[in-house]
Amino acid sequence: MEDFRVAGPALGFPASVLIPVLAVAALTAGWLHADARGWAAGAAALLAGFGAWTFAEYALHRFILHGLDPFRRWHLEHHHAPDVPMRTPLLFSLPMVLVLAGAPSLLLGDPGLGLAFSGGLILGHLAQEVVHFQLHQPEPCREGWLRRRWRHHHFHHHVDERRAFGTLGGAWDRLLGTGRG
Repeated sequence: MEDFRVAGPALGFPASVLIPVLAVAALTAGWLHADARGWAAGAAALLAGFGAWTFAEYALHRFILHGLDPFRRWHLEHHHAPDVPMRTPLLFSLPMVLVLAGAPSLLLGDPGLGLAFSGGLILGHLAQEVVHFQLHQPEPCREGWLRRRWRHHHFHHHVDERRAFGTLGGAWDRLLGTGRG
């Protein structure tokens, strides 16, 4: 049986971050134009969006990439060959950025706060892409936060793929019982 593949162009890192970077720039410009509540409220919304991304990333990784075909099959290819650079199909990247950019403004009913929250979501996505790329480099850093993230991610890939889903942090894993133990 032949695996289903997404047709169309796909971008590898670092080109894969081009669309999110452009989205963050557009959202920032929109926020600065629409902001009526001031910098503090916008910064709080941006931080809240970043925090929301850490949960979204955990949930997507755990429930979609490890639980729902065809995403599960595609993600398992990454587990079997973690050193092969991942490619992000534009068919997924563009709609994801559009949803992350637009939904918060509609749900919050405040364009300025919604744009700042969206900027935080997409900034979180960017951070996750960059960190994930670094976690698969041949020479991980020797100490500090990135080294702890590398150990966490290495555990997920090589010890127990049912645990340690968070890339940017382990808080959701600890809270939801999927930490390294």
